[in-house]
Amino acid sequence: MKDYLRMLICVGSSFILLPIIIVRIMGIEVGQYTDEATRQIEKQEERDIINEETLIGILAKEIPYTYEEEAIKVQAIIARTYMARRILGIQKQGAIVGYTQDEMKKLWGEEQYLEIYNTYKKAIMDTKKKLILYDNTPIEALYHEASSGRTRDAKDVYRKEIPYLKGVESSVDKVSEQVTYTKKEVVEILEEAYPSIVITENTLEQQIQIVKKDESDYIMALQIGNVTLSGEELRSLLKLPSCAFKIYSSKNELIFDVRGIGSG
Repeated sequence: MKDYLRMLICVGSSFILLPIIIVRIMGIEVGQYTDEATRQIEKQEERDIINEETLIGILAKEIPYTYEEEAIKVQAIIARTYMARRILGIQKQGAIVGYTQDEMKKLWGEEQYLEIYNTYKKAIMDTKKKLILYDNTPIEALYHEASSGRTRDAKDVYRKEIPYLKGVESSVDKVSEQVTYTKKEVVEILEEAYPSIVITENTLEQQIQIVKKDESDYIMALQIGNVTLSGEELRSLLKLPSCAFKIYSSKNELIFDVRGIGSG
């Protein structure tokens, strides 16, 4: 009987410890502020830089209130983590600004305002002081709306290794959209951006060559005429959802078949 009980205790303990072991191996965890981080962040909170009320406006801008409650909670933790890095001086660029109360009232209307506001407030209060940490430091909590079916390595986007930003399969995404431009429009946009470019409208599709893609099928470099540019540069110029795209020619048009939304 004692041996049986001992076995049950061991098996039960393994179910409790396994997730902890996995998290520790990955080095990523959701946790409370560290002592030093707490002191610095709460000091800033007194100045209204990262208080919970500020996060409500940010959440309202980042995620629809109609999303699942758990998704809104995750976004609350992401936003808090994102801001914490900047408050602690780890990251200086990329501040996020949310809606003001007046903007939220105008957006939702006076009748719905309080109910929707409280939806976001609950998500923030339920996750109060929680951050996503790597080696006890708030991570750079980057995210996108949808990937091409696989997320990207940080090194392919930012040219540096970030241990917790690794490409993984994301098969539930695969959001596709076709964006069409006339060849004349593409030539005009490119000539304005690159005055030295040499391209012609009649043979434009023959002057475009994909030079390099990453493992997630996002274009890293392509050559158009005599100019080489990144996929992100062309995405920005043509206002494409992402730089995971294929290009088709149809008479006087170029069709960009795009997968994913955002940087991936």
